[in-house]
Amino acid sequence: MVEITFATPSQREEVETFMHTAFPRAKWGADGWRRLLANRWGGEKGEFAVTARDGGALVGVMGMNDSLRHTPRGPKRYRNLTSWYVLKTHRGMGMGEKLMHTAMADPEVTSTNLTSAKAALPLVDRIGFKVLDDKRFVWRHSGAAPLPFTLAPLQEADLNLADAKVLADHADLNLKPMVIETPDGPVTLVLSVKQKVDEYVTHEVVYVGQSDLLAKHGQAIADTLLPETGAVFSVDSRLAHGATPNAVEPIEVSRFFKGASMLPAEIDHMYSEIVLMDMKLY
Repeated sequence: MVEITFATPSQREEVETFMHTAFPRAKWGADGWRRLLANRWGGEKGEFAVTARDGGALVGVMGMNDSLRHTPRGPKRYRNLTSWYVLKTHRGMGMGEKLMHTAMADPEVTSTNLTSAKAALPLVDRIGFKVLDDKRFVWRHSGAAPLPFTLAPLQEADLNLADAKVLADHADLNLKPMVIETPDGPVTLVLSVKQKVDEYVTHEVVYVGQSDLLAKHGQAIADTLLPETGAVFSVDSRLAHGATPNAVEPIEVSRFFKGASMLPAEIDHMYSEIVLMDMKLY
């Protein structure tokens, strides 16, 4: 009989080895799996994976990263679902669905699937995920002068507590935090800068502290952070509601969420595998 339950801290190394073996072509290797499953923001004793065992042998894993997120209604539990795998010998039994259901069983937790494979979309739909976002806003440099800004906000900006916490929690990752002074006040941003296509570099928003100001001053912000050519400024539409970008592009594979404790506009890409593993967003 297959038993599906949350992994214990003493099983972490076994789960890491299972995932490393299951994904031999993963670009991050064994050290990456240790990083992904360390539950960096949820604590060493927190929930980091759901496992399936047949006669005690590990046959399936659903990884995740937990954290507490600030919202206007107070701190809310957030769970980003990461890689999952079921041995070929145990597929076709609905085990992947059971792993996901177990991971998302707590109604007080908002769960996200930000990097779904296209082949998994039917399962994502059956599980009850809702579309978090399916389009992004894009700006290019207009030639206007930049606004005042700092690239060292933890040292040089007067951050609110929520922004300061997010930036401090991600300070050692390959991200670009900054604060830009708009005519209506400062905007705290965290960017992921990636060469996704040959034609230009994408400066992608993975966190914004003041989404209303980003929406209002999107072009001025783009003019501040972008070089004049060879780059675009991109943000998921839910994080800049009401903006008037240069272009609106579909997201190749939608981002998904499940839960009612956090609003879509409050769900960004921090505290997730995206930033932890330095991944390129779809």
